[in-house]
Amino acid sequence: MMIKVSNVSKSYKHKQALKNVSFTIEGPKIIGFLGHNGAGKTTFLNLLAGLIVPSNGSVCVNGENVFNAPSILRDICFVAESGNFQEEMTIAQSLKANSFFYPKWDENLALELLQVFALNPKDKVRSLSKGMVSALGIITGFASNAAITIFDEPYIGLDVAGRNTFYDLLIEQQSDNPRLFILSTHLIDEASALFEEILILYEGQLLLQKTADEWHQHIVAVKGGALDVEQATAGLEVIYQHSFMQEMTAVVYANGRTIEGNNITRESVSLQDMLVYLSKQQKARVIV
Repeated sequence: MMIKVSNVSKSYKHKQALKNVSFTIEGPKIIGFLGHNGAGKTTFLNLLAGLIVPSNGSVCVNGENVFNAPSILRDICFVAESGNFQEEMTIAQSLKANSFFYPKWDENLALELLQVFALNPKDKVRSLSKGMVSALGIITGFASNAAITIFDEPYIGLDVAGRNTFYDLLIEQQSDNPRLFILSTHLIDEASALFEEILILYEGQLLLQKTADEWHQHIVAVKGGALDVEQATAGLEVIYQHSFMQEMTAVVYANGRTIEGNNITRESVSLQDMLVYLSKQQKARVIV
């Protein structure tokens, strides 16, 4: 499957959520779709799922626009952060309803995962805890067998064991039934090892798109005295810069370039730290 996003913008009454976003991703692959709160992630995922229409631009899957395209949407399963199920329905009824929509639905897998997450098919959705509702969403995503399966913060309320079960299932499913998984999460340290490709949105724009292998070659933290760091990073785009006492830290796009200089150190930047830097940068702009 190939997703092609072309010059997509989305505006609401008082806010522009996405600003001229363009990128292409292809599967099968596990994609980390990341960004701080309000970066535009959920808006884009709703666009990809055909639930809303862009103000400008297009979102296409295999060359066909996803909006009002039932044949394409049956290949896209979007497990949102909340609101996936009717509260008056039972677990069994919820899964049955989804089985009618997704033509490749795996009933045996759904039944197996009900046991894995210890869910009673007769229980109503309204009686479930947040973690149990998350587990039901995870079951739906995997059992859909949709070629594009999207998980937006899929494990709210799940404990560490439940989250690890999700990660194990994700690896297992990608091995047994490869597809394009898109995972949006704030628990980046836990999930980062799963990502084969990373996209980061920042203030409604695509900040970067890199494979996991490219990440450490392109994003580097340079530390040292202010003058030494400025000289070493001259000509490079600075993502985040901070000074404490006599030391400056500059996170930059190295773009594969070897950064040289006197009295400096170079360190790799984790995905989690990258999101923290971006969040700090956003807060600094608000304060100003």
